[in-house]
Amino acid sequence: MTRERAAGPGAADVVPGRGQYTEDARRQRLQWLRGHSGAALTSLERTGLDAYNLVGNVENFIGSVEVPVGLAGPLLFVGDAARGEVVAPLATTEGALVASASRGARAVTASGGVSTRVLSQRMTRAPVLECADIAAAHRLTEWLRERRPALEAQVGLVSRHTRLVDVEPHQIGRYLHVRFVFETADAAGQNMTTAATWQICRWLTDTLAAEDGLRPRNLLLEGNLSGDKKATVGSMLAGRGTRVTAECRLSRATMASVLKTTPEAMVKNHVSTVLGAQQIGMPGHGVNAANIVAALFVATGQDVACVHESGVSIFSMEQDGDDLVATILLPNLVVGTVGGGTGLPHQRELLTLLGCAGEGGGRRFAEIVAGFALALDLSTMAALVSGQFAQAHQRLGRARRVDWLREGDLDAALLQPMLSLGLDDPGLHVTRVEPSPPLRGDGIAGELGALAERRRLSGLHPLRVEWASGDGTPTAADLVAKVKPRGEEIVAGIAMVLSLCGPEPAAAWERWSPVTGFDDAHRRELAVYRRTESALTGLLPRCYGVLEDDEREAYVVLMERVSDDGGPWTRDRIDGVLRGVGRVHGHWLGRDEELLAEGWLQRVPEPVDLAKAHELWGALVRHAAQEQPDLLGPARADVLTGLAEDAGQWAPAVHALPRTLVHNDLNPRNIAVRGARVVVYDWELATVDVPQRDVVELLASTLGPDATADDVEHALAVHAEAVAAVSPRAAALVAGCDWRRGYRLALRTFMTTRLALYLAGHSQREFGFLPRLVQTSFRLWQLEEARGED
Repeated sequence: MTRERAAGPGAADVVPGRGQYTEDARRQRLQWLRGHSGAALTSLERTGLDAYNLVGNVENFIGSVEVPVGLAGPLLFVGDAARGEVVAPLATTEGALVASASRGARAVTASGGVSTRVLSQRMTRAPVLECADIAAAHRLTEWLRERRPALEAQVGLVSRHTRLVDVEPHQIGRYLHVRFVFETADAAGQNMTTAATWQICRWLTDTLAAEDGLRPRNLLLEGNLSGDKKATVGSMLAGRGTRVTAECRLSRATMASVLKTTPEAMVKNHVSTVLGAQQIGMPGHGVNAANIVAALFVATGQDVACVHESGVSIFSMEQDGDDLVATILLPNLVVGTVGGGTGLPHQRELLTLLGCAGEGGGRRFAEIVAGFALALDLSTMAALVSGQFAQAHQRLGRARRVDWLREGDLDAALLQPMLSLGLDDPGLHVTRVEPSPPLRGDGIAGELGALAERRRLSGLHPLRVEWASGDGTPTAADLVAKVKPRGEEIVAGIAMVLSLCGPEPAAAWERWSPVTGFDDAHRRELAVYRRTESALTGLLPRCYGVLEDDEREAYVVLMERVSDDGGPWTRDRIDGVLRGVGRVHGHWLGRDEELLAEGWLQRVPEPVDLAKAHELWGALVRHAAQEQPDLLGPARADVLTGLAEDAGQWAPAVHALPRTLVHNDLNPRNIAVRGARVVVYDWELATVDVPQRDVVELLASTLGPDATADDVEHALAVHAEAVAAVSPRAAALVAGCDWRRGYRLALRTFMTTRLALYLAGHSQREFGFLPRLVQTSFRLWQLEEARGED
């Protein structure tokens, strides 16, 4: 909101501290702006920049804006100035950009790298001179051509780094546009060429002051013929900035394994995009080089306004035998490694990271931009050709507008009804809500949901909440509002990840995702927190209320904040978790039909579904084995592939064993231990299965690769005892079944489904826990194989 100003001359507000580069002046301006606009502007309070050092970079400095910087690459360069593997810092807020550039870099590197070369470096300024008539303009053109040495001398008076390389007169009637072309070494050169051109113009007007037949009537320093900060055909042909090219050769095998396409498909579809570019009148032809240009410009302090012209490119592909040869030309890359924003601290550090800071770095930087632009164009074109582009950028469609929860909505008005109902206190009144220190991450399911739907609030939001009960008793508590994505958003998020894994995993997920149990994840967890059975509530964090609002698509659990004590996963610690979850298993053991009849679990995958979906599990394993042979070598891949193919034989046996309510994601990321108390979070994947399913995941996540048969036997005995202790009915069911067989079947299920999904996702989103999980899982499998039982 802008404050209304008083009328009359001199009444308008003036920004304070004009021309002052001090912290006091910055704060004065910031305070003035708050009063002027009514905005709090709290994010501008702190800045890492020193106002004193910003002379020449910005005026009326009030603060700085952070842009996320991600690392793309590494990309192998075999260029002229750029050689070796390079990682590029990309400053961007566009999801999938860094991932796509990295994928292209991986393909290019695997095929031998990218060859790069700077062809020329030019910067232009084009003043316009208005002459008396056409004849005078023509005479002035000839006069300029005869005085080239004098023009060069004038440039030398201004800068020792700037060299005049060409003078191009363009007469239009009585107007003479003169395009002065300079070389500016490692500077982008706009300021240098402006100063040099102004010196030439001053000399010209002084020299011709007495020449009535030649003296211009009027002079404008820039007549728009230079194409400054504009995409023009003239600049594309003649060059403005650095003219740089990059080329690579991709093998068919690399294209199949990394880009998930073929040389023939790329070339065929490239032809159609060239036709489209010609139809629309595009200067040059490219895919999205401007993305790399903009991201590197912001990260390294380049003139961002030059992205428009610098992003012009000519991208080409052709098939050579079994290989694809791809080339890109950036004819107008306006970059520098000295001057301007390149001296700012963060930008200077990132230029140093690239080996491009200061004098001598300009050519290398230009080649790096071209190399990564080629990598991104290849990856993006491959995504378009194979259908991955739409899947990676998909957003769930809705037939209506949704008033989603936003950050500021977690306030007293929203929380009071939840607390009142959750604590059964109609007179409760919330008096204060404020954010608390953040938690570590939002969990994999939350991240996947946010990937598919970024427009609304989700994740874990710690809050300090104060309220008065109906009898006036004040209470304050540290709570966490878990705002859940919808299950279909999690499914779509997984689809987006798998779309980058290639057409086979993506198509298999599209077909079989309904049997994976993610669809109704948001409702399941809310239903769990509504339960009142002591066996379950004793394992959950205390719930202060839930919100299930389909109109707003708002699904929130308000729970206590409990932190883990950080202790190692000893046998005693594992036993404590097994006893806690065992009580839940024992309460519902053999009552699976009763649970399903309640309806809140909705679609629960059955063993026959697991067998039918072997196409999905096999596709995930093949992709993981191809992408991560160090993690999933041939022997391990054969085990997982065999399990998936034989699921029709062993999966039905799961249904014959006693089943119960299981957490279905029981790992240390979802567990907090505080002394004797065990708390288990994140029940969105809760389902009906054999109770040993939770045992398998806990052991695979905690025992480690050196697990022994005794570790397994001990854990199973502790778990069976805890389940049986719940009731005589549970004890009879435990005694009447082969408990060890249930564990073996659950291990097969876990490795076929969850482990395969983790492995495929790991190629796009690194899971730090996965290498150890894989090693331990296969160790548990090895122990079962050694027993020799079916």
